[in-house]
Amino acid sequence: MSEKKIRTGEATAVGCDVTNCKYNTIDSKCAASQIKVKNDKATTESETFCGTFCPRGCCD
Repeated sequence: MSEKKIRTGEATAVGCDVTNCKYNTIDSKCAASQIKVKNDKATTESETFCGTFCPRGCCD
């Protein structure tokens, strides 16, 4: 998953390219109320992953 921060006024939107995640919107933004980033030992963006991921149709 690639994450990109985009400033939109006072809010921050996070881009998402995981098309099978229920939180991925039609305009490729994350709609989760909070985002958990996993791998606290990561030193680069590519070593992190989204702990908020939920497959479409699976989680309520």
